[in-house]
Amino acid sequence: MSALGLRTATFRHVVFPELARSGPPVNFASCDGLPLGASAVAHIAATEEQLFLNWIFEQGGLDCSDYKIETLRRRIPSCLRALHAGSLSQARQFIERKPTLARVAISTLVIGVTGFFRDEAVFSTLAHRMLPELTNRGSAARIWSAGCSDGSELYSVSMLLAELGVLHRCYLLGTDCRGDAVKRAAEGVFDADAVKSVPQLMIDRYFTVDQDCWRIHSWLRTVVQWRTANVLAVNEPGSWDMILCRNLAIYFRAPAAARLWRTLVALLRPGGILVLGKAERPMGAEGLTPIGPCIYRRNRS
Repeated sequence: MSALGLRTATFRHVVFPELARSGPPVNFASCDGLPLGASAVAHIAATEEQLFLNWIFEQGGLDCSDYKIETLRRRIPSCLRALHAGSLSQARQFIERKPTLARVAISTLVIGVTGFFRDEAVFSTLAHRMLPELTNRGSAARIWSAGCSDGSELYSVSMLLAELGVLHRCYLLGTDCRGDAVKRAAEGVFDADAVKSVPQLMIDRYFTVDQDCWRIHSWLRTVVQWRTANVLAVNEPGSWDMILCRNLAIYFRAPAAARLWRTLVALLRPGGILVLGKAERPMGAEGLTPIGPCIYRRNRS
């Protein structure tokens, strides 16, 4: 029996000791011919899902307890479809035979919401206020996209920096806990729907078209660094002039989100900029002042 099966069986035996007796296989929807209550069956199913999620996240070096469990549970059917598995036990068998499938599973459970120039007010403020301010000192600007997904937002920032003529002296890093997302970001290939929000002038300057795909120009791709990393476990060396962490904390439980905000603020240089998603607020983080839509500045003192 696998570790998952053993732990699930142990749970059943403790909660429903009559199921531990020897004999023919037991139908867990009933006990001695009498059906279990709906709540008991649901409790067993929820526990099996929790054990599966814990195991999957362990394979990716992540802590499942940092994430909102109900959000993850709603994604389990998508995970099973991606693995072509009919059950949790079959999904685990597939991953044990081919460990690289764990990345596929995690990507379906931890979805990345992003897009080029997502939230017009945010990127307008970055283009006309924040980026000129960060780069007018003459020194290199260090910009990190934490939870970068497919790289759309960091590529958007790189285009704005190129328009300002300062991209060559900037350091840009994108990290994500999902290895396949980082791979897509590094490749820089997008479909027609993904580039709809990119102005035509920037399409012409920063993309090449290959049949139905749009690819970021190679010279622009080489400027950006990409790395697989869990932002809750790995601190990228600071100090950063700007950190984008958009639509990531909404998937975390409150303690993990608070830990994330404290970490990011500590890694910003005094006066540095933190850019969040529309639904996110850096609750519990000290030393930040809102200065624009979804944009906060670390206090200088």
